[in-house]
Amino acid sequence: MTGPSDAASGALSNLSAGLWRIQELLELLTYRLEVQHVLIETGRTRWMGRSTREIEIVIGEMREAELMRAVDVGPVCELLGLAEDTPLSEIAAAAPPPWDDVLEEHRDALTKATQELSLLSRSNSAMLEASYRAVQETLDRFNHASQASSTTYTASGARAGGAGRHLFDQKS
Repeated sequence: MTGPSDAASGALSNLSAGLWRIQELLELLTYRLEVQHVLIETGRTRWMGRSTREIEIVIGEMREAELMRAVDVGPVCELLGLAEDTPLSEIAAAAPPPWDDVLEEHRDALTKATQELSLLSRSNSAMLEASYRAVQETLDRFNHASQASSTTYTASGARAGGAGRHLFDQKS
């Protein structure tokens, strides 16, 4: 016959397994963002689409893992007499040994991983924005230069008027 401590242990074990899954996905997301960072730094735009899709897939998996974690936390909070929206730090504080330490370690690892991801994501966004601006400025220079040189010359060196040349057809 199983007692309340067995039920709590099972519920805490399920919660811990779900938190491990989230940590694994955060690590995978970090890897994917670092790969994207290298692609941006080196200008290897060929793989940017694929990199972005892979990041989106991991984010989708994280959403699913978070839903599972939300399901797993319910029984733990009920057994510990806590509200379902109790933060992990409080759940860890209320959990019996050794689960208190296990959950606190999960919380620390998740906090560290999310901080690292936040920095990496901001860095990638800034680099992409800078790249976008550089491309726009280059295109603008080409278009302005070709508009400024709309005057052409004949074989004798005389100026001949004519339509401006553009890098791209600007008619809609």
